[in-house]
Amino acid sequence: MTKHIFDEITLNSGAKLKNRVFMAPMTIQAGYFDGSVTSEMVDYYRFRSGDAAALIVESCFIEDHGRGFPGAIGIDTDDKIVGLKRLASAIKEKGSKAILQIYHAGRMANPRLNAGETPISASPVAALRPDASVPREMTTHQIEQMIDYFKEATRRAIEAGFDGVEIHGANTYLIQQFFSPHSNRRQDEWGGTRENRTKFPVEVLKQVQEVAKAHNAKDFIIGYRFSPEEIEEPGIRFEDTMFLLNTLAEYDPDYFHISANSYKRTSIVNQEDTESLINKYLKLQSDKLASIPLMGVGSISQREHAEEALSLGYDLFSVGKAYLVEPDWVEKIKRHEKIEEFVDIHDQRILHLPSPLWKIMDFMILDKEEEHRKYERLKKLQNKKVEFKPGTYNVFAKGHNGNLPMKVELSKDRILSVHVDDSGESEGIANPVFERLPQDIIDGQTLNVDVISGATVTSQGIIDGIADAIELAGENPDVLRARPKPVVKWSNEVIEETTDMVVIGTGGAGLSAAATAIDCGKTVTMLEKFPAIGGNTIRTGGQVNAPEPKWQNSFHALSGERETLSHLIETDESEIDDAYIEDFRKLKAQIKAYLEETNDDKAYLFDSVELHRIQTYLGGKRTDKHGKEIIGQYNLVKTLTDNVLESVNWLTDKGVHFDRSFVDMPVGALWRRGHKPMKSQGLEYVETLSGFVKANNGRIYTETTAEKLIVEDNKVVGVEARRTNGAKVKIYARHGVILATGGFGANTKMLQQYNTYWDNIPDDIKTTNSPAIKGDGIRLGTQAGAKLVGMGFSQMMPISDPKTGALFTGLVVTPSNFVFVNKEGKRFVNEFESRDVLSKAALNQRDGIFYMIADENIKALAMNTSEEKIQNELDDGTLVKADTLEELAQKLGMPEAALVETIKAYNRFVDQGHDDAFDKNAFDLKIEKAPFYATPRKPAVHHTMGGLSINERAQVLNIDDQVIEGLYASGEVAGGIHAGNRLGGNALADIFTFGRIAAQTASQNPVIEE
Repeated sequence: MTKHIFDEITLNSGAKLKNRVFMAPMTIQAGYFDGSVTSEMVDYYRFRSGDAAALIVESCFIEDHGRGFPGAIGIDTDDKIVGLKRLASAIKEKGSKAILQIYHAGRMANPRLNAGETPISASPVAALRPDASVPREMTTHQIEQMIDYFKEATRRAIEAGFDGVEIHGANTYLIQQFFSPHSNRRQDEWGGTRENRTKFPVEVLKQVQEVAKAHNAKDFIIGYRFSPEEIEEPGIRFEDTMFLLNTLAEYDPDYFHISANSYKRTSIVNQEDTESLINKYLKLQSDKLASIPLMGVGSISQREHAEEALSLGYDLFSVGKAYLVEPDWVEKIKRHEKIEEFVDIHDQRILHLPSPLWKIMDFMILDKEEEHRKYERLKKLQNKKVEFKPGTYNVFAKGHNGNLPMKVELSKDRILSVHVDDSGESEGIANPVFERLPQDIIDGQTLNVDVISGATVTSQGIIDGIADAIELAGENPDVLRARPKPVVKWSNEVIEETTDMVVIGTGGAGLSAAATAIDCGKTVTMLEKFPAIGGNTIRTGGQVNAPEPKWQNSFHALSGERETLSHLIETDESEIDDAYIEDFRKLKAQIKAYLEETNDDKAYLFDSVELHRIQTYLGGKRTDKHGKEIIGQYNLVKTLTDNVLESVNWLTDKGVHFDRSFVDMPVGALWRRGHKPMKSQGLEYVETLSGFVKANNGRIYTETTAEKLIVEDNKVVGVEARRTNGAKVKIYARHGVILATGGFGANTKMLQQYNTYWDNIPDDIKTTNSPAIKGDGIRLGTQAGAKLVGMGFSQMMPISDPKTGALFTGLVVTPSNFVFVNKEGKRFVNEFESRDVLSKAALNQRDGIFYMIADENIKALAMNTSEEKIQNELDDGTLVKADTLEELAQKLGMPEAALVETIKAYNRFVDQGHDDAFDKNAFDLKIEKAPFYATPRKPAVHHTMGGLSINERAQVLNIDDQVIEGLYASGEVAGGIHAGNRLGGNALADIFTFGRIAAQTASQNPVIEE
């Protein structure tokens, strides 16, 4: 039966609704400090009443210490009834029903809003938000008392004249906390099993109904609001919610009200799941639940939205933000009029919008007069014909590594050609910019073009450079910025093929897998969702950790390195996990022999496979916020450390040229064993391996996103993908699929969802990662039933650019030459520490900012830079330079004496070979030769240690630890190796080693018979 907006509805209680429209409860924060109703609030609701079937008054706290936000109103005492009666009357006098939402915030109750009281909840588990208090676990008596509070609140609502109450079981408030396995860890009748966790919401609903019955409140409406999922781990999943709703439906509430930001919302837990929640709801609802009206909400602003919501399966709908802008919403849509999306800056009083609400909704406020002026200017620019002074103009585009010379040729009215000298820019990342972006601009004769994903800075540099040329030619570049974007040519093509292996991802893990597949005589197809290949590998420092004692022994030990080894063998064996104990004992014997045959003056650089293994193990051993310890899986760590030197030799055979003149050590590596290519960053790996793959008929599809694995007979036999132009790609793989998509360091919401290590991951956290690194492989793997391990642990890179998160700006050197000072001019950490220790120390400094101090000698050792790049960074403040330390301190705004004393002390530590302040483990140069430099730094997300569970053959495992045939994972998409913290230089060691192993294993295991 087709549902219409203006159908009359009769609810279970007998209440009649004149249409299907509700005004949604919105936190207007207009109550008095004690929770009493204000005149502002009464006017707000009265002004919007009349045409909707009902208005729901937002979040009324049932107990004095249960507030979840400022300006809330209460129904906790009888003296609130008078004000609530005014509010109910104001809504009802114009013909709408008045429904009051009742709730308790539980652990979401901020002590500052609740007289300093510690919040309460089902269990003493803090909410996942900044500065959250650990709540007190409620006793059985308190639980029963809380149910009574809901009963008393319902009585007061009836006495105040409300037509109903909505039980607020959503938004992570107390009722939801009892149902959530994250916040409810009880093992009594109120927790433990899912059935027990439903008891509190069921009892609240039953007792509220009893109150209505006892007071003979005829037609009294009782609704229940719910959140379909929560991101916490463990947390409520949609199937859990449907269990709860099917249970509650047996008690005949009048309606269920989903809490969502869109009536078409999909899963927030699995963000790649495209099936709408309403569709899942209809599939999973019991016959009883199907008889209870479901209210949709979120993004319903126009009539067509409401009609679509009803057609999707909702029975009622609530309108939120649109009611703020248009109080006559029902009448407007009845006349098929368009509803405005914004409110004019002058209309607060006319619309009766309380001041606290006005501040909250600033994103919906605009100055219509100013917008009209902008529109008229845009229209004028779009109608203007360009007139250039013909010629070729020499300009510059600002790239990552410096200014790129450009030649822009213009006719009288057209851009004819654009040539960019890209010799100074990061190859690989920026190649599509130079190849495609100028052509897009020429084809469309517009500067309104999309930047190339993954190369934003260089893309914008080219656009700005062409704009400069246009200005030199006597025209306003805004004319071309106002022109429409080029039309995308969509394709209905379906590409189907069969190959031996599909590799998803074109970073080091994927390229090494593809190259190894070719070595094994197999055909291979690679998929890359971005225009450029290389992933995170092309952004790395390039160091591969691989113990090669014969080579390393030819270098002298640095001051402090022998001391580090001495301290290591003093570690008590009780601190070593049983799996690693034999390796540790073997290492102790190696180190003792080394120490006996050397001294501080004549010592070579020591290393061994066992040292690498134990440092990887100890460097990753961490404890999360809940006291859970994690260590690297022995079989994976052993596989890595046993085989990484072979990976380096294999790379050499493929054509990578390593600089053998020194042993490198990236930040947080703990030891010098880094093999670094001659070319900057990770470029040489990508160039060499992709060249090999292409030369041997390997196929690489760029701008192609893998959407779904093809699973047949419980085997992964291929992948379905889509190109950016809409073309579909379906590839069958005789030997399966290798996931090499990286982690999820560029997916802040996913980081926040799984985080169990950092106190807080802010919304605006920067990342060193490619923007492509969103967790795609993890999504694909879990769709096929893969198990996840270590997902709560992510790593921050302490020495990232505060503005962009980029790693290689300023003067980046090896840790032996690190000198970190805070804004007070003082050192604050052992700079030789692991990355998480350094990051935590940095985040504890003022603004999370610190400076790496260098002199002219240390500057000469800086990686991935040039004089031109340094000058550009000095110009834009990424790097600070001064002739004296005092002047440097002045420029940084720190005490001069403090910085001078800090550097003097550090130089003394270098001379004596021991750091008296922070026990830094190794030193190289002093800071003594002017000029002096400071590079501002701030931690940014760098690596995610968790991922798909694999075995030592890179086969992905399911939740029962069984192999998923045909599915492999290598690199950051896999978990279990690095545990809670990855050593610097171990990422590339991991990707090349397990990339090769994945292809070797796959080549031996066909999943499609020939």
